[in-house]
Amino acid sequence: MGFLINVYGYRPRCVLLVSTGGGGDVATALLYAYIVSAEGARAVVAALPWERYVKDPCPGPIELESLGSAELHDYVALVKPGCIATRCCRVFVPAVCKAADLSLMSIPIYALDGWRGELGVRRGLEEIASIHGCEAALIVDVGGDILARGCEESLWSPLGDSLGLSAAINTSIEPRVLVQGLGADGELGDHELFSILAELASRGALIWCRGITRAEASILEQIIGRIHTEAGRVPLLAFRGYYGRYYIRGGTRSVDVNIFKSCAVMLDARGVYALSLPARLVKGSYSLEEARRRLNDAGIYTELDLEIDIHRFIELGSLSPTSILEVRERGRKSLPKCEHPHNQ
Repeated sequence: MGFLINVYGYRPRCVLLVSTGGGGDVATALLYAYIVSAEGARAVVAALPWERYVKDPCPGPIELESLGSAELHDYVALVKPGCIATRCCRVFVPAVCKAADLSLMSIPIYALDGWRGELGVRRGLEEIASIHGCEAALIVDVGGDILARGCEESLWSPLGDSLGLSAAINTSIEPRVLVQGLGADGELGDHELFSILAELASRGALIWCRGITRAEASILEQIIGRIHTEAGRVPLLAFRGYYGRYYIRGGTRSVDVNIFKSCAVMLDARGVYALSLPARLVKGSYSLEEARRRLNDAGIYTELDLEIDIHRFIELGSLSPTSILEVRERGRKSLPKCEHPHNQ
């Protein structure tokens, strides 16, 4: 059976590939868009344009109005080849724009508006699905932080993923979650990920595990040759035979690379949502600030908190791995203790 039959149990006419982890996750989404297209289905990519602070020091995702060469709709922007972003007096090419350059519009690439919270992302997904007739969604995450229950100390970036997961769950589109390269982002460790996956499997949420093929590895290599992504490169390194520790994010995180880091896991999105405290907390939020506040009130420190907290170090030119780790630890300790609810 083909990819689509294995993931959905039928062959959708159009699949909306959703990448809300920010940065280079759109590279992996683009790989699976090609896989979907090869099976004769329409593939459309939607990504939250949120770059890492080393590329875009201005906190938060990129506003849709800041994208040049993009067609604005009510809740999304259709990104066209040659797209750039202008933000905080800087001009740069974000990953979502590079994805549009690579696809050359054969696969439509849309930017989502994270500033309007979960409801804004949800309405954006519905808008894209309506335009293209997509009845299925594939939420693409590299590393597996989307699987976090919320209180893990090693969780760095819960906000973007929780917005995407909650938004997809609360649309009429049939959602699945695809995690490529478990642990490749240096956040959740293998023990945490395997424990969560075991619980998901026991609840019947595991759909499929697969590795990438040689042809897919070649496509991924071409994509990440244009779209910089440290976590997204790990599955390719694993496929090419890299074995050992690999440092990312300026040395603040590390990944133990082995052949299994090249594999992907497909899951029922509703099962993932049921275990995700962050995704349930942000449901119905009208703004990014409201979503962040809800997570903070539950003791969850987010990537937006970190970007705001380290912004002055960036402006002073004194940002280092040590200062990042210290700022993050201070920020986490300033919040209430995070505790999972017992009635999941």
